[in-house]
Amino acid sequence: LDRQGRVEMVIVGDSQAIAIPSLHRYRLGHGRLRGLRCIHTSFGPEILNREDVTDLTMLRLDLLAVISFDSAGLPENIELAHLAPGVETTAHITLPQIPIDKLDLHCLELFQSLESAAVSKFSHQTIDDEKQRAIIVSIGPDAARTLDQSITEMSELARAAKITVVDTFTQQRKLNPHTAIGSGKLKEIIIASMEQDVDLLIFDHDLSPTQVNNLSRETDLKIIDRTLLILDIFARRALSREGKLKVELAQLKYRLPRISDKTTALSRLTGGIGSRGPGETTLEIDRRRIRERITKIAKRLKKMARSRANARKRRKRNQLPQVSIVGYTNAGKSTLLNVLTKSEIFTEDLPFATLDPTTRRLRLPQEQEIIITDTVGFIKKLPKDLMDAFRTTLEELNEADLLLHLIDSSNSEVDKQIETVEVILKELELDHIPTLTVANKIDLVNPEIVQWLRKQHQAIAISARQPETLPPLLKAITAILARHSRN
Repeated sequence: LDRQGRVEMVIVGDSQAIAIPSLHRYRLGHGRLRGLRCIHTSFGPEILNREDVTDLTMLRLDLLAVISFDSAGLPENIELAHLAPGVETTAHITLPQIPIDKLDLHCLELFQSLESAAVSKFSHQTIDDEKQRAIIVSIGPDAARTLDQSITEMSELARAAKITVVDTFTQQRKLNPHTAIGSGKLKEIIIASMEQDVDLLIFDHDLSPTQVNNLSRETDLKIIDRTLLILDIFARRALSREGKLKVELAQLKYRLPRISDKTTALSRLTGGIGSRGPGETTLEIDRRRIRERITKIAKRLKKMARSRANARKRRKRNQLPQVSIVGYTNAGKSTLLNVLTKSEIFTEDLPFATLDPTTRRLRLPQEQEIIITDTVGFIKKLPKDLMDAFRTTLEELNEADLLLHLIDSSNSEVDKQIETVEVILKELELDHIPTLTVANKIDLVNPEIVQWLRKQHQAIAISARQPETLPPLLKAITAILARHSRN
């Protein structure tokens, strides 16, 4: 029934369940209910069941009522449930079962009060965009421990994007090609999101446009995949004009195949009478503008790349050895550069705190001067569009005489992080450059781990926050550069 009491739909089910068809043509918005109430019959001892609550929550119905019958087949009792947007402890309220002839409920007043509470709650949540609440989902055939580790890394990425993670879900199965996740688990997540005032659903995977569209049909939550989250962090962190352009280029390339014609309004023609040239749909115009912007940014970046190449040539003419610090994100690269060169580059205990490469001069103990550069951190499943956008910056590592591969000794996934960095260096064809592995943050781990890293990876053990641990590193850099110079 709609709010005027008109019958909008009659659904015939069986003794087990009813299947509610798509309700997308009915209004729904932030702080709004569906404008429909569902009344159905029950022939078993259980009146309002979990499926009813799931339908109420996922479809955001005004009300769900279940009527039971006596032995003569006449209506006997009724049980009602509605959402509870103003209540912190539950997503819905079930009213006590009563005889149907005792029902006295002012529906319109109830619906208006529920929507007022929902609007009030939403307005408070959207005053500060920095306080978004999210559920993180990780799906895959991997072991539970691997999925949990992925969740941990995604939680750190969410923290870097100033998102509060309120819950996490994992599912050990292959990604569903249509919705990424199984329907039962999705219902569970949507109910949890209602109960915990969640705004975002973050997947630790790249989602296809089809998967995003199908998920959007099931929930009004914002859907974010791993790439979009990392792009958001990069957009927050980019400081230089070049860095901002590279992030924008990656965002546009990500967005282009995901522009979809979701509604008939989007496909209306904007050409025709009074316009020159063929008619174009809004969708086509959006795509054309994005392609034009991509071309424009690419030209600007090429020009900037030429300027950088000239600067590299000048440095080469100075004949100063070049050392570049590489490593997994949040390994402490900027902190190490600050300590070595007495600089004040921005640092923070967050992934991708530094995006723009920073170059400084460093005087080694034997009065030798070198150029040392801090680079953007790597991460597993680094988005391809970001990799392409920052490729010119990363390719500057080709000029390095030595790479310092900084690793986070305190991270339980240090081996996998090392492997990720080595794979990326190989993809960039940088694996031929002499590399020195440096185990950072040894002040946070026990001596056995330090010894193991020294033995397993021939690492120099340091703590960037303890300058007294750095002389062996400087000595090793000096020795490697001397050998390189002789060769």
